[in-house]
Amino acid sequence: MEKNNEVTILLDNEYCKVELSGSIIFGTWKDSFIDLDIAKKAVSKRLEVTEGKSYPVLINIKSVKDSTKEARDFLASEKGCEGITAGAILVDSILANMIAYLFIYLNKPQIPTKVFKDEAKAKEWLGQFVNKG
Repeated sequence: MEKNNEVTILLDNEYCKVELSGSIIFGTWKDSFIDLDIAKKAVSKRLEVTEGKSYPVLINIKSVKDSTKEARDFLASEKGCEGITAGAILVDSILANMIAYLFIYLNKPQIPTKVFKDEAKAKEWLGQFVNKG
């Protein structure tokens, strides 16, 4: 783990970056395409670096342009949501917004999930889910 101004970098690989700030996990997808293999690797690594603790997660999908149905189904499943008390999806474009809302509507994540354009509002909403896991 690498400390960086009160942010602990838990993971930084070719697919994603996972950081811990306070009691919230910040995940950033780096790839524009997510398939089932990438989704499973990301969840497995997240579970490994959080050492069995549960956190609310703010996930930045600004780089994501597409994903497979299998990846979305997995990420919304009980296994994909393991160790997450709630999920805030951070978007910055019409495409990312559409992807996020379709994910919530069609895949129905097993945790409370909301879409945000404002990171501060996302953090505020996630605050109610700290230590709920």
